[in-house]
Order: sequence, then C-alpha cells, then structure tokens
Amino acid sequence: MTACCKLRLRCIPWFFIALLLAATGPAQADDRARFQEPRPGSQDLRATVSAGFSPDGSAERLVLSTIAGARHSIQLAAYSFTASAVAKALIAAHKRGVNVRVLLDWKTNFEDDRRYARHAVNALLLAGVAVRSIDVYPIFHDKFMVIDGRSVQTGSYNYSVSAARYNAENVLVVRNDPAVAEAYAHHWETNWQLGRVVKPSP
Repeated sequence: MTACCKLRLRCIPWFFIALLLAATGPAQADDRARFQEPRPGSQDLRATVSAGFSPDGSAERLVLSTIAGARHSIQLAAYSFTASAVAKALIAAHKRGVNVRVLLDWKTNFEDDRRYARHAVNALLLAGVAVRSIDVYPIFHDKFMVIDGRSVQTGSYNYSVSAARYNAENVLVVRNDPAVAEAYAHHWETNWQLGRVVKPSP
C-alpha cells in the first residue's frame, strides 16, 4: 500500500466524525433551547413550565419573579395571605400600572384575630389594590395567580411565611398557555363576583 493510500485511510475516520458532529450539533442545541427558560423581556411565546419548592426558597423566588414579570394584570386567589414579601411585590406591580386584584378566603384571613393577614391586606388596600373576600364555601382553598391572561402560577403554596420558610410546598408556573390561563381566569372571575369588597381595618 502506498504512502498516499495510507494517508487517505487515516483521514477517513476523522471525515466521518466531522460529518456526525455537523449533523448532531444543531439538533442538540435545539433540544437545549427547547428546555431553557425564556429570558426576562424575551419575545419567545412558546409554552414553558417552571417548578419551585419550599422550604429551600425556590418556591418563594418563583412566586416573586412571576409577579415581577407581570405587565398588564394579576388575578390572585388565596386561602392564606400573610406574606409581606408577596404583598410588597403586588404593590410594586400595582404602582407600575398592572391591574392587581386579590381574592381571599374570609375565615382564614379576616375572622377573629388575624393580625398577620390584616397587616398584609391593609398594605394592599392602602396602596390602592382591589381586594375581596369570599365566604360562600366551607373553605376557599384556591392558591393561584393568572398573569396577563396568558400564564398561571399554582400549586400547594399559600402566600404565607410558613409556606415560604417552613412547610414542604410546591409551586408550578405555566407560561404562555392561554387555554390554561383562560380556564383559571374563568374560575377566578366567577368567584370574584361572589366576593365582598374589603376595606382597611384598624
């Protein structure tokens, strides 16, 4: 075998490896892109799902970042509402022009001495956020937000310090899925109409 033939044979494996990398590289990049979170301000409208958990802190971070990303509207339903961090995030959204409405279980947040809930709710009311309470069910156990009519945050997570720091909880955010958002928004609006306007308490 001549030196030229030997050289050609040695080059063949590298040639096929180069072809394989060229073929698989874009596909792998595509797969990575499919599962990456959209960056803040991104115009990518593909549906994505994110999860967070307590007590490791990722649930609270996901809730707060979801509120921070709202541009037009937030419809929040809560069984327990005592977290000042969530109240502050909602107030900040309201101040930047987001239509924020909050619907809360009456018994858990307003009956008897509920000072932590009262403090958080009063902060919302004094900032101009619309709040209603609902008492037509034994328990109004919903815990979710509809964001901009396109995204939903849901899970076991109450908007409370206990849920953020001590309990085992989960949060799921479905972004850019109008069908899911519409179903949750319909449920929320139905109950909003059954709620009573809340005014600041002493």
